[in-house]
Amino acid sequence: MVHILDTRQLGRPGIIAATAVETADGIALFDTGPESTFQNIVGELRKIGAAPEDVRHVFLSHIHFDHAGSAWRFAEAGATIYVHSRGARHLIDPAKLVESATRIFGDDMPKLWGRVAPVPEERVRVLQDGEVVRVGATDVRAIETPGHASHHHVYHWDENVFGGDVAGVRIGSGPPIPPFVPPELHVESWLESIDKIRALHPARLYLPHFGVVDRDIPAHLDQLEERVRRWSAWFRDRMRAGEDEPQLIQPFAEYEAADLLAGGATREIVRDYETADPSFMAVTAALRYWRKYHAQDVAL
Repeated sequence: MVHILDTRQLGRPGIIAATAVETADGIALFDTGPESTFQNIVGELRKIGAAPEDVRHVFLSHIHFDHAGSAWRFAEAGATIYVHSRGARHLIDPAKLVESATRIFGDDMPKLWGRVAPVPEERVRVLQDGEVVRVGATDVRAIETPGHASHHHVYHWDENVFGGDVAGVRIGSGPPIPPFVPPELHVESWLESIDKIRALHPARLYLPHFGVVDRDIPAHLDQLEERVRRWSAWFRDRMRAGEDEPQLIQPFAEYEAADLLAGGATREIVRDYETADPSFMAVTAALRYWRKYHAQDVAL
């Protein structure tokens, strides 16, 4: 049985989820949410008759704090933490990750993410692309899917895919959008990763932001791809016009909000998207992407 565990990030339902799968070898947890919401996840586990100690396997899509912040808590309770090779060292020693995140979130770090602590090295297991982990009677396969982050995996078992952030953010009645965040946004890789998910033909696509897509998954992926292309082109065109980060933060926030409203979101849901995926981060991410990989396309 699969359960969506709501972290209730910042007291709001439907923003960040962990996905729990009951197996004959304990619970397999896909992402953990931030450490600031650990007690909320404990409460969600109790609703299904489980405790943190019953979580024996934690599969991280990537190591951003909203996805992996509580990994050390579950490792402390005895779980094995599975992660991409590029993310493993930052779980074991999170100092650089904290430094990078602090530049973005500043004094809001404790409120947003809680306590950051290392995962003991003996609890970390690195997974390679295509590697399969047997959990009870379930085979979980890691698939390397960069674009949002270079250290990103989706996980495939039976007819299910846990999509991490590369499969998009979709909240309430809103449409799927790509969470552009620094420093590893890479558009071409993202498009290839969407194709990898398509090729799996999943019946259910589990999203950390938020819940499960269990119908019309091809349309979800098509809409996501369209926005990856269109949003990146929007930034390219504004950069060609000479606009820089300070001039782009508010216009992009308005552009994204209008896109969400046109896609079926209410104004309240637009605010929830902003909580899950702050629009200002897309500006830093996209400017860095174009300047690093396609400088000739944004030259004045």
